[in-house]
Amino acid sequence: MRALQGWFALFCAIGLGGASPASAAITDYPFRVVTRGAATDYQVVAENNGPSPISVRVDLTGNNYSSDRQWPVTTVVPPNASLALGRIYGGVRPDVIFDYSYHFGRLDAVEDGNALYRLPFEEGRGFEISQAYGGKLTSHGSPALMYAVDFAMPSGSPVMAARAGVVVDVTLRFTEGAADISFVDKANTIAVVHDDGTVAEYAHLSSGPANVAVGQRVAAGELLGYSGSTGYSAEPHLHFIVSRPVVNNGKVMRVSVPVQFYAGDPAMRFSVRMGTTVWANYGAAVTAGRAARANAVGNAVNSSRGL
Repeated sequence: MRALQGWFALFCAIGLGGASPASAAITDYPFRVVTRGAATDYQVVAENNGPSPISVRVDLTGNNYSSDRQWPVTTVVPPNASLALGRIYGGVRPDVIFDYSYHFGRLDAVEDGNALYRLPFEEGRGFEISQAYGGKLTSHGSPALMYAVDFAMPSGSPVMAARAGVVVDVTLRFTEGAADISFVDKANTIAVVHDDGTVAEYAHLSSGPANVAVGQRVAAGELLGYSGSTGYSAEPHLHFIVSRPVVNNGKVMRVSVPVQFYAGDPAMRFSVRMGTTVWANYGAAVTAGRAARANAVGNAVNSSRGL
């Protein structure tokens, strides 16, 4: 808690959706709620100085004040914008505390039902699905992680964007990882917000120089970084998840959403299954025979066929 002008105070509660094995670093994102004014008249303003839409919920408690609107206020602040949320009028000794939570993406996000996700690795390579919804979940039990997918990728494997969007977080400063809860907030992560307001996170990445920058628009198939085992991770893999923000118990947090991937030419849609191996095959030379064989193996190209 830090004192602001007059007798106002601000308490910031970051909405991360609870502890999870990997999460984009919203705490590093340039967003804040501030008060502007003097004496007994203050305006509450949300300042978003980054490239992502931010969903925020602001509540206040205290004494000796009135306002021009009902609180709490829940809204979406556009990228690189400031938004006035309301005015506070104080008495002789106004005593007000603001409590706010926020996350990447839009609360009003409606996932594009036609959206397809490219497999997040290099053309011509295949990796086993070590964890996915519909199978045994060892660390994806919460709503924020339920639809996450783990690809068993060795450290140093190129990670490609699964869908076009704008990079909103690049955290690559961590160097260690282990199956220890103390590493839960030490996963290197790149986050990309899609045009429909959902957000993809690519986690447990290796440390090192960034291949993309915050604010950069990327296309599906563009290099983001390299797989690793940073953070709460027992072995090298890529943790991939798409989520949207929601309000739950008075806080903004994220919930994951199911996605469909595609492969082949023409493209085939499929949902990944734990224990299968999927191949990134997007070349124009893919034949109908290969596509038929892929479809026969759980809508994914089985590694045993060596395609």
